[in-house]
Amino acid sequence: MPNTIKRTAFIVSDRTGLTAEAMAHSLLSQFPTIDFQIETFTFIDNNDKAREVVRRCQSILQEHGLGPMVFLTMVNDELRSQITSAGVEVFDLFETFIGPMETRLGVKSSHTIGKSHGVQDENAYTSRIAAMHFAMQTDDGMDSDYYRKADLIIVGVSRCGKTPASLYMSLHYGLYVSNYPLTDHELEFKRLPKELTAYREKLFGLTIDPHRLLQIRQQRYKGSTYSDATTCMREIAQAESIFRTEKLPYLNTTSMSVEEIGAMIVNKTKPVKRL
Repeated sequence: MPNTIKRTAFIVSDRTGLTAEAMAHSLLSQFPTIDFQIETFTFIDNNDKAREVVRRCQSILQEHGLGPMVFLTMVNDELRSQITSAGVEVFDLFETFIGPMETRLGVKSSHTIGKSHGVQDENAYTSRIAAMHFAMQTDDGMDSDYYRKADLIIVGVSRCGKTPASLYMSLHYGLYVSNYPLTDHELEFKRLPKELTAYREKLFGLTIDPHRLLQIRQQRYKGSTYSDATTCMREIAQAESIFRTEKLPYLNTTSMSVEEIGAMIVNKTKPVKRL
């Protein structure tokens, strides 16, 4: 077996770094044979902070002969210049798109820090907060009386990704998403619980490979019947039987990130977004 190639990657932003992180992780994931050691630097908004990033870059360059790959989102030209002049590989995600857009549109950008994540639309921001509150209020089968307000209701066995997907879709899309765990009673009789039958058009099922479910459950409940291999296989088989019998759309989450799960559900169901 060849030795794993190791590289350092820095994500540098003058704000939260969410945009840079999303893009960098997507790009780096395309090179699975390389072990990237990733470090994120956020709110690099003055000269002292920028100089510290440059110092770290040059220290790694001197120690390993290869500097970090730097993924950069900064709007301040002076601070950005310090990073790009550090003698390491810089992927300027902001300039990659802003320059061509300015040329195409025929106007200069505002170069305003934080525009991508600021509260530009008060209504959209308020909608996301309300959706998050709704998702937490109706998490794991709680307050099912509020299901009439839900845009989607995620259904599946315990630990298949229902809560993270619900919260992600609430925050990212402003959707009112509830989730309901299929318990032994529903699974045994292979039918939807009465709390869900009136909302069939809102239901979406999640399933997962039993071996992956076993790994997840054993991390916290090792040795219990709940985390037994036979239990995991039985529950998944019964849940998928319910989905097929009730003709519910469902998705296997085994190798998917929460972002992919959320995007796939929205793509398949096409709910009316509240943003």
